[in-house]
Amino acid sequence: MSETRLERQPDDRHPAGTAEESAVEHFVLREDLRRVSVPIDQFGSWRWHQLSFALCVALPILIAGVYYGLIAADKYAAEFRFSIRTASDLVPDQDMVSMLLGKGGQSDIGRLPYMAASYLRSRNAVRDLNASISLRAMFSRPQADFLSRFDASGNDDRLWDYWQSMISVNVDRVSGLVLVRVLAFIPDDAMAIAQALQKATERMIDDVARRARKDALAMAGQEVERAGVRYAAALTGLRDVRNQEGTVDPQVTIDLAAKTLLGVVKEKLALERQRDANLKIVSSDAPQQRVLLEQIKALDAQILAQTQAMTSQNGDAKTAARTISLFEQQELERRFSQRLLEVALAAYEKAREEAERQHVYLAAFVPPQKPDIAEYPRRARSVAFVGVSAFGLWVVMMLLIAGVRDRMHLD
Repeated sequence: MSETRLERQPDDRHPAGTAEESAVEHFVLREDLRRVSVPIDQFGSWRWHQLSFALCVALPILIAGVYYGLIAADKYAAEFRFSIRTASDLVPDQDMVSMLLGKGGQSDIGRLPYMAASYLRSRNAVRDLNASISLRAMFSRPQADFLSRFDASGNDDRLWDYWQSMISVNVDRVSGLVLVRVLAFIPDDAMAIAQALQKATERMIDDVARRARKDALAMAGQEVERAGVRYAAALTGLRDVRNQEGTVDPQVTIDLAAKTLLGVVKEKLALERQRDANLKIVSSDAPQQRVLLEQIKALDAQILAQTQAMTSQNGDAKTAARTISLFEQQELERRFSQRLLEVALAAYEKAREEAERQHVYLAAFVPPQKPDIAEYPRRARSVAFVGVSAFGLWVVMMLLIAGVRDRMHLD
């Protein structure tokens, strides 16, 4: 490594300067030294560069080439695609009972694809598949290499972690379509895992829908029970009013009282006409006139009693108007509770019919197919990725070392 030396030649014409001049000359010397170009290879030989390149770039590429070219096992991918539909999507239903029910299940259909995707990645899915097709045995096949093979002695948590690298689930936000891809080391295993996973997803969705229908049926039954209790209370109240007022139909009683009052009024008018006619013949003190007056007074008392029985200014008085008011209130409550009970029974019947059919179902429009060729690993792409990454890291490392040495030389 060459060095550049700057020396000051003595000048006989000028004596030694002061301290300030020495400081200025020292600053000038440092500035001249910073302007000297220093090539990067002066801090190390080409042998160091070759050795570092071989260790940091060539060796990883060689290891990756040997692994992906000779050791890495083939992985076969099987996929299936599905959507989640409801029976009401095919038959529009806008009747009154459906409006009263509120279509509560329809608001959840948009969340079901994401629920299914979450289940596919969950421990429950791994446990169900391991119980039905033994995932441990499939992922620990002798066809798998030592790095890709699952250790059959691992616990359920390790199996679930390994499952995350063997499955891919994508949900389309717009259409709600779900794409599922599973990997295995032989084509038959990939096909079996995909089929079992589809069946497990169908069972999960059906269980969720069944619980929702069961809850809807239970809520409809509670509404029927409440409506029945209210209707029974209305009938009891109507019976109590009839017993209290002493009449079964107050309208009939009022009609009879009105007819009786009308007959009394007619009789009174007839007696008044007869009294007026007798005054032309006899005096008012005649015995027959006194009898007519007594009869007219009796009819007036009867008319007053009949009128008070029908209407009265006293709010506590037992009148026909009060009886009619009580009957109308209880009759209105009876009719309303009866209609509410009819609607509740119709809603319960609707919920029962929906509970008897599969309301939500999985529609697999792309069923699983047995793969013919291995899709993974992508050997050339993997080796190229390792080479580019290693070369980039090596370049960054060399630049950092050169920068540090350059800084140390300048200091």
